[in-house]
Amino acid sequence: MHQDAASQVIIAGGGPAGAALAVLLHRTGLRVILVGRIREYRAIEGISRRSLQALHGLGLTRTAACAVGPLPRQVTWGGEARAPNAEWLLPRPAFDAALLQDLREAGIRVIEARITALESGEDRVRLYLADGRMLTAPWGVEARGRATSRRQFLDRAPWSTPAWILRGKTAVNTPDSAALSLSDGGWAWWSRLEGQQYLQLALPEATLHHARRAPDAWLAAHPDLSPLWGRTKIHHNYQRPSTIGRTRVREKRLWRLGDAAMAIDPLSGQGIFNALSSAYGLAPVLNSLIQGACLAPLERFHQRRQDAQYWRFARAGRDFYRQAASRDSMTAVPSPYWVRRCHWPDLQPLHLPEPWTRVRIGRGLAISGSHLAERALVFTPDQPLGIQAVAGIPLAPLVEAMQSKDHRRAATLLADAGPSAPALIRWWADHPDWPALP
Repeated sequence: MHQDAASQVIIAGGGPAGAALAVLLHRTGLRVILVGRIREYRAIEGISRRSLQALHGLGLTRTAACAVGPLPRQVTWGGEARAPNAEWLLPRPAFDAALLQDLREAGIRVIEARITALESGEDRVRLYLADGRMLTAPWGVEARGRATSRRQFLDRAPWSTPAWILRGKTAVNTPDSAALSLSDGGWAWWSRLEGQQYLQLALPEATLHHARRAPDAWLAAHPDLSPLWGRTKIHHNYQRPSTIGRTRVREKRLWRLGDAAMAIDPLSGQGIFNALSSAYGLAPVLNSLIQGACLAPLERFHQRRQDAQYWRFARAGRDFYRQAASRDSMTAVPSPYWVRRCHWPDLQPLHLPEPWTRVRIGRGLAISGSHLAERALVFTPDQPLGIQAVAGIPLAPLVEAMQSKDHRRAATLLADAGPSAPALIRWWADHPDWPALP
């Protein structure tokens, strides 16, 4: 049976990325339909303060209310204990159900069904459901996670050991979480919420093969993990893909979003933040495209933005691995697990120096509200895509004033910035080679 969705955009996937995009497009008046299903298995995820704030900003209040916290983010990395910030815990599938309910309450059409195929033709996208329906729209979005796109991944990391997930029931109800590097190679994220314990492990392949034979015994004997897990029996353990890679953002009339476009290392702890950020990047592209803007520059902008984020996440993960390898090398030969991972993707530092002599002003596409528009941007070695604003204040006029040594003009711009000026001044001060602001 054929059913025309009468929509401008079909989104496949009801996780954070798909839901955020649906809200952003719906707010601009586009006709959107989202097709997805609630996860059938229980899991726990951690999110940061800025991700929680983003959920509130999208109006996903029921979803945000699922978050439990703040909890101190307890990290033991390379033998060094620290609590750098706070995190909130999300119980899934309750989180997924709240997402879909928030969308319905916002007036967005949601279909809970199993998707059997998503295809892109020259003029339309076709989405097939298990009950025989077919939905069509001029544009489609693939937002069902890394598993749907891993065959299209480019520049993937040279390792692909799957994540190993352990779950168990506990009588302790106090929410808690911890992240740690393991002395024999690998890392773990443990959490406890609503009578459930959840442990995500990234292990050397040989260790994983051995541990899966007798999970309870291996976990009880592991010196780094047994104090956290205690005597809780493992009720469920499974593997899930953890391939790291990026894709082309568009294939014909189908765009990729979230993990389906850019799967980052789970070590970063930025999965949901990346999903929401991906939606904020794609929404203005689709809005501009549907209103008649030329496709090529929009696609080029979105691809470059995604790739820049991907390499930054990859280098951040590399630096975490280097820290663990360096700590290991103080007492013994570093584990091959760390050594293998501390050279990819390259040797370029996470942040490049930004000397004042290499700061320039130019024109380029930038996100302006719900669309893309050409704006004056500030380009630096570390920000080759350009900076439009800091703390909501356009940056190019201030840089131009300082480059021409018009300090009176710079002082006026800072005065006009009002309450946002201190944030801009602090950001500027983080560039020690830049001239002092008046």
